[in-house]
Amino acid sequence: MSVDSSPEQFTGGPATRPRRRPDHRWLTLVPLLAVLVLLFVVPLCSLLVDSFRSGQGFTLENYREQVTSPVFWRAMRRTLIIAALSTGICVALGYCMAYALTRVPKRLRGVLMVVVLVPYFTSILIRSYAWIAILAPGGLVARTLTLLGVDTPPDLVFNQTGVLIGTVQILLPLALLPIYSVMSGIDRAPVRAAQSLGASPAVAHWHVYRPATSSAVMASAALVFISTLGFYVTPALLGGPGDALIAQSILVQFSNLVDPAGAAAQAALLLLIVLALFAILFRYLAPSLSVGGTEPTPATATERPGRRPPRGTADPAERRENLHALRTRILDTGLDTVGRLRLPILLGSWILGAALLVTPLVVVAIWSLSDATYLTFPPEEYSTRWFADYFADEAWIGSTFLSLGIASTAAVVSVVIGGLGAFGLVRGPRRPRLPIAILVAMPLIVPPMIYSLGFFVLVAPHNLVGTNLGLILPYVVLGLPFSVSITAAALRNLDLRLENAARSLGAGSLSVLRHVLLPALRPALISGFVFSFLAAFDDVVVATFMSGPTAVTLPLRMFQDIKLEVSPRTAVVAVVLLGAGAAAVLLRFVTAWLVRTVRVALSRLEDS
Repeated sequence: MSVDSSPEQFTGGPATRPRRRPDHRWLTLVPLLAVLVLLFVVPLCSLLVDSFRSGQGFTLENYREQVTSPVFWRAMRRTLIIAALSTGICVALGYCMAYALTRVPKRLRGVLMVVVLVPYFTSILIRSYAWIAILAPGGLVARTLTLLGVDTPPDLVFNQTGVLIGTVQILLPLALLPIYSVMSGIDRAPVRAAQSLGASPAVAHWHVYRPATSSAVMASAALVFISTLGFYVTPALLGGPGDALIAQSILVQFSNLVDPAGAAAQAALLLLIVLALFAILFRYLAPSLSVGGTEPTPATATERPGRRPPRGTADPAERRENLHALRTRILDTGLDTVGRLRLPILLGSWILGAALLVTPLVVVAIWSLSDATYLTFPPEEYSTRWFADYFADEAWIGSTFLSLGIASTAAVVSVVIGGLGAFGLVRGPRRPRLPIAILVAMPLIVPPMIYSLGFFVLVAPHNLVGTNLGLILPYVVLGLPFSVSITAAALRNLDLRLENAARSLGAGSLSVLRHVLLPALRPALISGFVFSFLAAFDDVVVATFMSGPTAVTLPLRMFQDIKLEVSPRTAVVAVVLLGAGAAAVLLRFVTAWLVRTVRVALSRLEDS
């Protein structure tokens, strides 16, 4: 007698698989995608559409005028030259400084990191403004050269030299930090093994250590180069009338020449160049820097198997081998020479880098105490009159509170939407992660001048220009890349067992969010808020398009004051902002110390 144990006996029908509960975590991506599409993609598309418009409808005349305009190509050539020089200097100097950071003791490393980070979190406008006092004909450099016996100091400001110096100072931390983050995680055991086999330190560094950092060098170069293409504030303050870069050319075409279609065409051409460079730098050049064996070269007609080379000629393979050996000897000889100078090179790079990073901040602090009404450094007399002038001026105080409110609101919205989007990217479906991640990064890649012009073209008919909402919306977009990337990194490092344990004990989704996720993600959310806040508070380009008579942000008012009258008032604002930032950081450390002290005291009381 057989026993029927088929599933139909127990279920009363054909066997069915239990249905898997649908995964709704992708819904957290909806707010992020909605904001990016409506407030970023649509403005860029409207800009592209506007670039083809004219009084007669659709036309290519706007592009023809720009492509055939020598003014456009001169501005583009200057932009590419400044970007290339800035990238080379920043990467070379940042590489040496980052390597020195990995070789110094931890205590000194912390001090040196402060030297790098404090200028990084300081307003670009303030740092560019300080270089006017340093490089001006009567400034710090000119007076120093005069004391050294130079009768006619060179012109270092209001030309391309000033633009290059200011750009290098601003972007140096952007090149240094990615390289240092990779260097700090590299195991030096292979380098020591190469040295134990007879290689000099410089040769071991070149053949073993350098390939491990090539990806970071490539990323830093890409970040600096693409960032320089959209620079506006630094060239506008430190450049001359005939040294306009492409971002300035777009604004002149839009505001001075009142040609929005021509400005849109220039912006579209620049956007095309930026996207092409982004694709090349990250898709094609980066793989070529990977370390690996070279592929065998296919045999040519003169290298067929079994065929001997003509009499009196060397074997091509042997000739290539000899040439390769010669190149290797020349390279190793040069590396040995550089290796003997590695300590002076590293020390000199840090002296130069620290001078570039810190000098503007010191000059601004001293300049704020000047009693003069014009540009002079060092001040002939000292006074606090400009501090009193700032705090008594209702327009400046109003702009300060307006910028604080707008930047804080935009940062909070960015953190909320970015946090939800980061959860969807990390825990949601895998297939759409790459395109969504690229879309999230695009606000950092697209130059602010292009995005600001596109956003203005989109919202101007809806009377949002000159309103708080018109300023907050683009700042939310600019803050999303920071909040999403920082929160996503924290989520990837979060142990899933904590959430599973909470759910196994009966906690619902809201309880897990409140008691597990938010406490673990609090540092990441605070960091995302800080970066989003700084991106909004430090902006001039978006404010140039979206501000109005009753809504003038503090950076825009400072920029206008510098352009019209170079006075110590802006230095006072810089010192106030630096002081407020330092006080916030100090308060954070003091609060953390008090919390730890109270917890230790309470634990001791419980034990006793």
